[in-house]
Amino acid sequence: MHRKAERRASKRWALFSLAFALGVGLLTQSALAAAPAPESAALCGGILNRAKATADDPNLVSYKFTCNWGVSAYTLIVTRKPNDDATIDDFASSVPVLDPTGNPLSTQSFNCFGGIPGTGINCNAGAGGYMAAPNWAAGTIDLTEPYCANIPKGSPAGTKPDPSAVVQLVVSDTTGAEDGPFRLRLAGKCPAVHVKPKLKTKGGGKSTGPKVTTG
Repeated sequence: MHRKAERRASKRWALFSLAFALGVGLLTQSALAAAPAPESAALCGGILNRAKATADDPNLVSYKFTCNWGVSAYTLIVTRKPNDDATIDDFASSVPVLDPTGNPLSTQSFNCFGGIPGTGINCNAGAGGYMAAPNWAAGTIDLTEPYCANIPKGSPAGTKPDPSAVVQLVVSDTTGAEDGPFRLRLAGKCPAVHVKPKLKTKGGGKSTGPKVTTG
């Protein structure tokens, strides 16, 4: 009888423990479901510049951006036309942070990662790190083609130019929210692109089609 009583008590305790665990789980899920998503807090802006080309980086572009809130990570996405999968050839893996006067800060920086060739890079300030407002992040990316609209060398006459690149920035701020995308635009204007027309033969003579210029 004593052992039967012990078994009954053991079963009751097991049922109580299971019910308690389920209750705690439901309360936890309810609390997580009720937790509000972090609201977007940061507004960012920046600029692109054509940097000095090198043999290894012929299409080098520098970028700078600043936000009105602390930023712990960011992503740059570069597209040119539908189904792009290889707009970035290389990038700076270490990105310094500058104060508003342009001086580099030893306590703030970003490390960047990404597959190349690719269409984007991901950068973060490390565990617990962030770029405080109104500082600037300043890095470089080397594109697989020039930033501006261009006709690849060796293309036949009549080839339409590839469009200019579009660079967009998405940041993660210190509230945990993602902000953006923000468009980063090139300082200055891109040069015009002159499309070489196809030669057409008509009535034994040669004529050319209209000359098309794109900016």
